[in-house]
Amino acid sequence: MPAWSVRLIRGALVYLVAGAMIGAMLLSAAARGVAVPVGPARALHAELLLFGWLVQFTMGVAYWMMPKHATGPERGPVAPIVAAWLLLNAGVWLAGLGQALLWPDPVVIAGRAAEAGAVLAFAVNLVPRVKAFGAGRSPSP
Repeated sequence: MPAWSVRLIRGALVYLVAGAMIGAMLLSAAARGVAVPVGPARALHAELLLFGWLVQFTMGVAYWMMPKHATGPERGPVAPIVAAWLLLNAGVWLAGLGQALLWPDPVVIAGRAAEAGAVLAFAVNLVPRVKAFGAGRSPSP
């Protein structure tokens, strides 16, 4: 498994644990009747699980599983993947904390823009790898 797939998947698992902990806190507070600011906490919970876990995990697996290039580096240039990882994580924290801490809307919009940029950077790396079955590198003997 390529190193960047490992980084993306490990990061996704961290977000899964963090999002599950916030969800457990919300559920336990509701069961005990404790007043918790549910809206901001739920927004952070959703951000961590939807973008931090689900999107990042999908990127990690897709980067690993998509076909390899016929020539040059197997998975293409690494710079778009690094940019996607940085932008996605920055976007998750900007949008998640921006909603949870009730920061001004431009912070949340910047987070969403970073997440969109991450998807675009990831697509720049992945789209050239889409090809017909059997096309590409020949198996090693």
